[in-house]
Amino acid sequence: MLTGLIVAGSPLPYTAVAVVPLIWAGIESGLSIQARSAARAPTRGIVSSLVGLVLVCFLTLLVLLPYAVYDTAKGLQDCALGANTAIAAADCKSRFYGGSGALFSGLLSSG
Repeated sequence: MLTGLIVAGSPLPYTAVAVVPLIWAGIESGLSIQARSAARAPTRGIVSSLVGLVLVCFLTLLVLLPYAVYDTAKGLQDCALGANTAIAAADCKSRFYGGSGALFSGLLSSG
């Protein structure tokens, strides 16, 4: 899960690589829950594995969410990377966050 978290901080086209260790961590969490419940382990151990599985699912969702609005998210990333001044960075943010129209247009155009 830590590897997936680290890779999730990479630039947008490379974040998809984070899904591989996250899926592996999800499978291992599921197997841990199954093994602990079969061995009648204390509830505390099962709950900790369940919390890990929920965290893995949440992180996977956060990694895959920008791909639903890829054009908009990639445009913001490229704009922010090219911004050399605070004014340019603020302009990028205002174009992206200037209303819900930017996000919804990215969602509607991708579908």
